[in-house]
Amino acid sequence: MRKPVVMAIGGFDSGGGAGVESDIKVLESIGVHGVGAVTAITAQNTRGIRDVVVVDPSSLRKQIEALLDDFKISSVKTGMIVNREQMSVVSEMVNLPLVVDPVIHAKDGTTLIADLEAFKRFLLPKAMVVTPNAIEAGTLVGMRVETLKDQITASKLIHEKFSVPFVIVKGGHINSAESIDVLYDGEEVIQLSSPRLSNRNTHGTGSIFASTIAGMLAKGFHVREAVRLAKSVTEESIRYGLEIGGGTGPVDPLVPMEKLAMKTKVMEEMEKFAEFVERERNFHLLIPEVQSNLAHSIDPRYVTGIDDIATFRGRIIREWGGRVRVGFPVAFGYPTHTARLLLSIITTQGTGNTLINIRYNPKIVESFRKIGYEVVEVHRELEPQGPEGKTMSWIVEHVHENLGRIPNVIFDRGMVGKEAMVRFWTSSMEEMIETLTTLLREVGT
Repeated sequence: MRKPVVMAIGGFDSGGGAGVESDIKVLESIGVHGVGAVTAITAQNTRGIRDVVVVDPSSLRKQIEALLDDFKISSVKTGMIVNREQMSVVSEMVNLPLVVDPVIHAKDGTTLIADLEAFKRFLLPKAMVVTPNAIEAGTLVGMRVETLKDQITASKLIHEKFSVPFVIVKGGHINSAESIDVLYDGEEVIQLSSPRLSNRNTHGTGSIFASTIAGMLAKGFHVREAVRLAKSVTEESIRYGLEIGGGTGPVDPLVPMEKLAMKTKVMEEMEKFAEFVERERNFHLLIPEVQSNLAHSIDPRYVTGIDDIATFRGRIIREWGGRVRVGFPVAFGYPTHTARLLLSIITTQGTGNTLINIRYNPKIVESFRKIGYEVVEVHRELEPQGPEGKTMSWIVEHVHENLGRIPNVIFDRGMVGKEAMVRFWTSSMEEMIETLTTLLREVGT
């Protein structure tokens, strides 16, 4: 098994939020082997940096030599390079595609690059890509970067003054509705926009962005595509920034891997449910004329849309003779009524991960009450006119507005053109199967 190898050169963050160890974590998450050369050891946590021990330039040289002697390194990412001597070592030894993250200051104001002129002389001219935020870009070219127009101007100045082929001036510090990163390649200005996220836990975003670019370059992507992918990875990591420590927590670059693992578990549990449905002798009694479907999501805290919710593409179908067939495959992102309803419940109150629609019958509704669930009825004639897809969100909004919560069982008696229906949600697949097993004993007698 072979993987591309990327070298990260920078400081060690004892809080695990940024630095070389964060770079390596990001690189591994995108299928690249990360190796590291440490320039400084910091004593820090989420509240700030308490102490910095700078690594001797000769030690840094030996680290880089050891890595270059043994690994076929495809690209290099730099972060905290403290002084002129270290910069000289890096400039002399690194002759590979270089992504420079100009971490001039830490979030708490601590100076991380002590000799800015040496940085401009030794590192910037060696860079293939440089990734300053607005404040860093302004420092490099001696101007205030406060608007999109300023970002564009600064990106062109950095390109011209330091001969950097690709300059990205990030927009996280710009006061605007969207976060817009500007990429300038000497000919074209490319604007990459994304929603501005309000999460305060953003420690390590610069490391993630730059190291993802370096990793994607090592995998053979062009700079433009590498930057787009890096922006996506960074945005996802900010969305799920970690609420740990008492200060600014780190972002989580492993979220895509975590969500993939969750989706694998969802699919396994959907298969378990299908086995339950097809072996239960009376399950056909629960299936309405329009058939049933089950929606099952990843951890609700990580749900951002339908793509995080699975259903059976072919529904749960009642056939002749009381036989029930589950229509595989399991599909994420398929906009069924059950998926939309579950998404609305999660979005509204942040709970629930499993939902099924079943046939309305007064005995079924009463059985849910006997089991111990709160039951609420909605009257479909109150639903305002609108697109069919809005029905599910209306049901949730209507119930929540009237009760201040969303009971596990919601039913309606139907109306002209609308079949009566019971919708039942739980917070686990185990609870769903156990409850439906009990329900079938009640309604099957």
